[in-house]
Amino acid sequence: MIVSAMTPGSNNLLADSHKMRIQEIQNIRIAVISDSIQQRSYLNQALRNNGLHVVLCEPMSRLLLRRLAKTPADIALLDIHHDSDEMGTLLEALLEQTDIPIVFNDVSGLTVNEAQVMEKWFDKLLKKIVLLTKPEINGESTVDRNYESLIAELPPVVINKKASMAQNVWVLGASLGGPEMVKRFLAVLPADLPVAFILAQHLGANFVALLARQLDDTTALNVMTAKNGHVIRHGEVIVAPVFERLTINPIGAIKLEPIEHISSYSPSIDQIMIDMSNRYPKTCNSIIFSGMGDDGKKGSNYVAEHGGRVWVQDSHSCIISAMPESIVKSGIAEFVGEPEALAKQLLQKVNEAAIRSAC
Repeated sequence: MIVSAMTPGSNNLLADSHKMRIQEIQNIRIAVISDSIQQRSYLNQALRNNGLHVVLCEPMSRLLLRRLAKTPADIALLDIHHDSDEMGTLLEALLEQTDIPIVFNDVSGLTVNEAQVMEKWFDKLLKKIVLLTKPEINGESTVDRNYESLIAELPPVVINKKASMAQNVWVLGASLGGPEMVKRFLAVLPADLPVAFILAQHLGANFVALLARQLDDTTALNVMTAKNGHVIRHGEVIVAPVFERLTINPIGAIKLEPIEHISSYSPSIDQIMIDMSNRYPKTCNSIIFSGMGDDGKKGSNYVAEHGGRVWVQDSHSCIISAMPESIVKSGIAEFVGEPEALAKQLLQKVNEAAIRSAC
């Protein structure tokens, strides 16, 4: 007969030790550095979902180096895709200016959208982080402990399969001269932008598919015509139909319905802005490009009233400036610029939002 040497209080002591180990691991402060908006967002979310502290989440830049010098971080997670002289200079500066460990993320681990593959990638990443930042936990060497026991002390990995489902939606409204201006705007934007676009362009019904193909050839984003049941995701541009009303149901899928009230314009930019603002309060925004008339003015007011941003193309770069000028005159335009300037402003706002979420 084998008699256990454990006293009645031993289980509690082991439980307390287990909690202390988990707490020590979860107190690790991480700086996420990536030139990909999508991967910054994913890494930030995955680490936070598992209780770790992300203290910085930014692209590699001189500003990042200054922030890192002032922000207490235990480790930097580096996820770099592009090789350039500037990037090489920044990497050298990072290595010279910081004493904290640097982990180079396995970029390929995020390219396969399969739960098992991503969980295995995240487990390996956690092991690297723990070994570099916590050489000892409760006096016990983490280097001597096996991989399974390290990972077993952390909560289950949380993989958010709906991370790319659209939450940040921008309605692009355009009429005469709009297609070329929208092309210029979309051409600047990266494929992993955490934004979905609904394009309401005044044109004949027979040209909707053609416009979608032309735009798709000029941008890294995925451009398509609206289809019933399609779940709209970030990185997509949905070209609205002319003679159907486009709405998004509660699970994020497109719903096309007959138009109840015929507008003077097809498709109605006003109606699409109102519908999207109702579906995505505070995260629906709008940009009005070149066009004749004032379609989009009512919808822009609605977007602004519900907490969204309203931007317009500047009159000098428009073919016809009546549409954006009607909004400027109403006093609700937050930003005015050429198509390229509008795109760069959007990228800046997305980066600022990512930084705020990491704080």
